[in-house]
Amino acid sequence: MKQMSEKLVNTSEYEEDITSLKTVLRRKPHRKVVSGLRLLTESCKITRPGNNVISSKVKHGEEGVPNQQQSELPLDVLMHQILARLPIKSLLQSKSVSKQWYSTVSSNDFADVYFKTCPSSSSSSSSVECLFIQAENSFYLFYLQEGEVVLDYSLVKLEPNFENNNQNDDHHLHLVGSCNGLVCLSDSSSSSGYFYVWNPIAYHYQKFPENPDFCLCPYNYCSSWGFAYVSSVNDYKVVRIAENYDTQEIIVSVFSLQTKEWKQVHEHGLDLLRVSITRTNPGVLLNNTLFWIMESRNHTKNPVVVGFDLKLEKFGEVPGIFPRSKSFHDHFLCVMGGCLTLCSSDMHKESCLSIMKRTGEVESISMSCYSKSWLFSSLVGFTRSGKSLVVSKNWELALVDLSSSSKQYIPLVTFKETQRPCMVGYFPSLIPPL
Repeated sequence: MKQMSEKLVNTSEYEEDITSLKTVLRRKPHRKVVSGLRLLTESCKITRPGNNVISSKVKHGEEGVPNQQQSELPLDVLMHQILARLPIKSLLQSKSVSKQWYSTVSSNDFADVYFKTCPSSSSSSSSVECLFIQAENSFYLFYLQEGEVVLDYSLVKLEPNFENNNQNDDHHLHLVGSCNGLVCLSDSSSSSGYFYVWNPIAYHYQKFPENPDFCLCPYNYCSSWGFAYVSSVNDYKVVRIAENYDTQEIIVSVFSLQTKEWKQVHEHGLDLLRVSITRTNPGVLLNNTLFWIMESRNHTKNPVVVGFDLKLEKFGEVPGIFPRSKSFHDHFLCVMGGCLTLCSSDMHKESCLSIMKRTGEVESISMSCYSKSWLFSSLVGFTRSGKSLVVSKNWELALVDLSSSSKQYIPLVTFKETQRPCMVGYFPSLIPPL
């Protein structure tokens, strides 16, 4: 029986030998799947009333033996019964089967069908099998396949080639979030800020300017971003919160990918909550709400969790999620198993997970850290087996079994301290960035 492998990947290995996503897809092709489907399209004659079908045209040689055969499947069968069931890697390779397959897979209609066919696509409680990682100016996709006794994973470096994105200038992209296969990256380091919405699987991106009616001066404002999909209106929203250091005025702006327009939210409610933006961490999305940790403006300076309802465009406080002990000082938010989760740590290698259930009750899990590696800077999500993907204070991506008594710690990828990686759960899709 194979034992679980523990192979540690160092990102410095990828600096000399850059591997693109296309290369990896070709390295492990699903040849049997694609070949079988190619055979199906070449040998199938289907005629249905009402379907737009091109019948097979057969040319015979001198002995009456067919030497060429061309056929096309009904579009509904091809789209819903065949292509929509393929893994994403096989699907991208299937574009080379025929012109019909290429045009079908490349269409926006099929992107929606493929996304809706995947059972875990819209579920916030789904296990994490892929991560999008930003490490300084580099971007990666991390794939994890976890069996009962075998652990397999790969790190793929991406080459986005963004327009006018010179890594040597003052522009630095920041990971905002990921929804339905789309990734949002912002650059507010200059007076002419902008942001990208990018699908790294489909190799498409769109570049949008910041709110032209309100350009931020980075020296006077603290800002934080959020990226979300609002299912009720079938729209993607980019949220930017900015606070003036001098006046403490908070400005909330929302960008719609449908209308391609910014709008300023005046009655946002943050003034009534009397909180300030003290960190630039992006918002955490759960159930049409983006959550942030802010700080109260009174003398206590206590941390406060607030949520921005994307339907109502209003902020509200999330009470009772912080641990009672005042010794916990380092906090961050994440979504674990479909629940908003607060991870807190103190100076004595103690950590606490506060999981807010759907009923509003908070379940607390205390942990003792046995080494510096156990001090988390980020908690990414659960795997299929219930283990946790974490980022340690040493900038190491690791797999931890919090349910076991030994708290097994498996290091996966080590980043340089200067890279300070940010990562989010990623669901591969073909959805275009509109």
